[in-house]
Order: sequence, then C-alpha cells, then structure tokens
Amino acid sequence: MEPLILERQLNFPSINFDPNSGMLKIIGRSIPEDPVNFYQPLENWISDFIDTKPETLTLFIYLDYLNTHSTECVLILIKKIDIFYKDNKTNVKVVWNFDEDDEDLEDLGDEFASIIKVPFEYIKITKD
Repeated sequence: MEPLILERQLNFPSINFDPNSGMLKIIGRSIPEDPVNFYQPLENWISDFIDTKPETLTLFIYLDYLNTHSTECVLILIKKIDIFYKDNKTNVKVVWNFDEDDEDLEDLGDEFASIIKVPFEYIKITKD
C-alpha cells in the first residue's frame, strides 16, 4: 500500500498517511470549500488501510482551525478508526493536538473523545 501525502495549502491541511508506521497525520488548517471532496480520498485510504489489519494505527491531528463541514469529515475518519479498534483491539489511538490557548479545539477534542471508545490522547502545544 502506498502512502498518502498531500502538501499543505492555504485552505487544506497537510496529509501524511504512512502505512508502514501506521501513523496518519493531519496538520494545518481545514477550510476547503468542498470538504467532502477533500476528505473522501482520506476516508477511502483509511478504509483500505484498515482492511490490511494493521498492528498499529495512530491518527495524529493538529489543526489550528477547521470549519463546520471539516469537523464532520474529521469525525467520520475518527469513527471509522473507532470501528476498527472495537473489532480488533489492536494498538490504535487518536492523538489530538491543540494550542494551549485554543479552548474551542480543546473542547472539540473532548466532544470527539466522548463519542468513541478508541484511546484518545491530548497534547497541549505551548507557544514560546
């Protein structure tokens, strides 16, 4: 399986999904005009990756902003990983990163964590 790598754009986060390490990174800002068009290939890639029954899967998310529709799309990705976790109980987790002064993204992480079973790790980013 090939990695999925997309460069960060003004309205799109960078994507680095590495099937060898099981590390799936989404970093940046997510405000695309058509989030479904952007996130559908990510969802498809994750589905294909899950079909390989990976031993390790980490969804690493560090978004400084995401619009409402992107939030829905990210939740779909998280739920897909949650289903895999429930069925396989392998080394799976979501790592939710947020800036220390961004209560909205911290709260969004709490909301996501409350509706899934997969382990959810928080990383508060301190700016110097």
